[in-house]
Amino acid sequence: MLRCSSRIYVLTNCFSRNSVVIQEAYKVSYIRGYSSVSSHNSKEKYQSVADYYAGKSLLVTGATGFLGKVYIEKLLHSCKKIDKIYLLVREKKKVDINKRIEYMLDNPFFTRLKRTDPECFKKLVPISGDIRLPKLGLKPEDEQTLIDNVSVVYHGAATVKFDEPLSVAMNINFEGTKKLLELSQRMKNIEMFVYISTAFTHTHKKVLVETIYPPPAKVEDVYKFIEEYGDDEQATLKFMNGQPNTYTFTKALSEAYLSKHHGNVPAVIIRPSIVCATSKEPLRGWLENWYGGTPFIMNVSKGWLRIARGDYKNGLDLVPVDYTTNLSIIAAAKAKRTKDVQVFNSTTTADNPLSWSDIKNNFSEEIVRHGKNDLPFPDVLFVQSRTALVIATFFMQTIPAHVLDLWLKMSGKEPKYVKILHQVIQLRDAYDYFTINSWVMRSDRTRELHSSLSAEDREEFQCDPTQINWSEYLKDYSRGVLKYLKPRAM
Repeated sequence: MLRCSSRIYVLTNCFSRNSVVIQEAYKVSYIRGYSSVSSHNSKEKYQSVADYYAGKSLLVTGATGFLGKVYIEKLLHSCKKIDKIYLLVREKKKVDINKRIEYMLDNPFFTRLKRTDPECFKKLVPISGDIRLPKLGLKPEDEQTLIDNVSVVYHGAATVKFDEPLSVAMNINFEGTKKLLELSQRMKNIEMFVYISTAFTHTHKKVLVETIYPPPAKVEDVYKFIEEYGDDEQATLKFMNGQPNTYTFTKALSEAYLSKHHGNVPAVIIRPSIVCATSKEPLRGWLENWYGGTPFIMNVSKGWLRIARGDYKNGLDLVPVDYTTNLSIIAAAKAKRTKDVQVFNSTTTADNPLSWSDIKNNFSEEIVRHGKNDLPFPDVLFVQSRTALVIATFFMQTIPAHVLDLWLKMSGKEPKYVKILHQVIQLRDAYDYFTINSWVMRSDRTRELHSSLSAEDREEFQCDPTQINWSEYLKDYSRGVLKYLKPRAM
């Protein structure tokens, strides 16, 4: 995602002729002659996605997060005969796991279920655990319950902070995945391990396809580095050899480990790009935090961010969160069981590109229409060089911020724009790697998997990126930001 821990990624200009050539050139030899979809004789009765989950129990990590909530709500709504959903939850700030689930279900996001099927929440079974701890922090009796009953594991728990110390990111993202996989290998009825990764694990490639790439480093070398250098930031950046942050680095390591060590456990990797608000279900434009691309886009729409590195013609690889969760659900049910781990991209650049013009004409204009922009004529200018960025920032941002604060002081009001500018520039610089670079992220397998479903299931579990209406979605997204998110303290 990038869940936004998340992040905004400015992607390739898919409108240009060169881009089309690149895409067609990569129209993927890796998928030729191979189907990622469970084969079934045309005379055999089609098993719906809901029927696959009937009577099965799942284990979900990351249940209280953005993706986790959407995943659970959709399962309960569309797969009504599911048996139980075990939720691995840790105590947080002295709030026990049952209270945390209660708080989660108080979210308006679950209103549809409360109205149509309030009894379904009895299928949610909180299990005390923590992926940071040995043996996942599970009690022996809870561990045995999972071993005896779980058929599908959905692993979404992760630290999504870009600046997480490498030792911490390794413990949560890599070791947590390793421990959960080891538990899954002991499960008596295991049918699928679903790993939520990120589309940005191998950004040294300009065209990213749905395949397993070599790891960015050997795991033993990572731990040797940590032992020698600790969490030194500059040394870590150099060691990661082109990886932009510890989040993508540890996710790439985890993918490679899962691919090599999954053993008898069928597994799929879901790689979402920048996960944003819901498209349609159960609420249009719903989101719950300021992760991902939302802060960056809102800073532009507010009129606070005027200059950044990048290219205005480049696109953004945004994906609605319900598209990603729908893909996760159908991949477990319908992906072909093979000895190889299959990868499914939840991305949009290659098949339904989104440009900054789309953002301006729909998202930003909707913010202006509601009178929620702070400064007039919000727009962003993209430049390529750091020198141009520094000069333009001084004239287009720093000087105006000081002038506005002077005017506020003279009006007897509290100055604020220099403070806002500091935070806006800090965020902009954190995303610099992603705005200056661009990628084409293919989703051939995802579209193939979705097209293999019945007409009813294709409608119920929409995840085909070509079906996104960007104009409609971006307006819903902007309205969702205004409706569901508390204003940031700037």
